[in-house]
Amino acid sequence: MLFMKKGQAAVEYLTTYGWAILVLIIVLAVLMTSGILSPNYLISEECNFGTNLPCRFALFNQGGETRMTLVAFNGFPYKVQIKRITVELQDGTRAFGGFDTDILLESGANHTFNGTLPGTELPQDTVKRFSGSITYVSCAPEINATGCSNLEHTITGRIVGRVLPE
Repeated sequence: MLFMKKGQAAVEYLTTYGWAILVLIIVLAVLMTSGILSPNYLISEECNFGTNLPCRFALFNQGGETRMTLVAFNGFPYKVQIKRITVELQDGTRAFGGFDTDILLESGANHTFNGTLPGTELPQDTVKRFSGSITYVSCAPEINATGCSNLEHTITGRIVGRVLPE
């Protein structure tokens, strides 16, 4: 009789944990198929060119091309003139073109720059990494009372984002 109770306890133990493991497997399967646990979902988007030139961006496909809208904010306590913006795929194979140049930004102001990536559009809903640089000149009155300096400064940064559909 004692043997029967030990055997019954073992079967109940295995049955209880078996159901718990089955429920855990079902929950994990649901999470995996919903995309919540995919690496693309876990990567946060960022636009980082430092504290003095913070930015926002949108990366989207339109008309067979990939376009980027980049909003740069002037965090300097003086005006700056944006001379160049370059943004390229992290592997350096393609770069966006068409960004405005010689844009004068007052302190605290922002400007929207629009660029187009030549070639075929990037796959929709993929996360892409870009490296970039913003070249500017200072228009601080302490440096040049009549206008902007001729000395160019370049800030490098990175952009990580998901390609949105049209």
